[in-house]
Amino acid sequence: MADHETAWGDHPRTTVRLRPGERVTLCRCFQSKNFPFCDGSHRKVAGRGPVTVVVLQEEPSESRGVI
Repeated sequence: MADHETAWGDHPRTTVRLRPGERVTLCRCFQSKNFPFCDGSHRKVAGRGPVTVVVLQEEPSESRGVI
C-alpha cells in the first residue's frame, strides 16, 4: 500500500508515495477515519467526493516528452 505522511496545521499537507501500477482513492471531505485514504464517509458530506489516483506502469507513447 502507498506510504503517506500528513503534517497537520492550519492547512493539512499530505504526501503520498505511490509505486508503478498502484491506485488509491484519496479523501477530500476530511471525515475519513483512514485519512488520507477514502473510507466512504463523504457520502454524509454533500459535494465532497474522493479523488482516485492511478500510477501507470509506463508512460503512454502519446504523452512522452510532454510536460
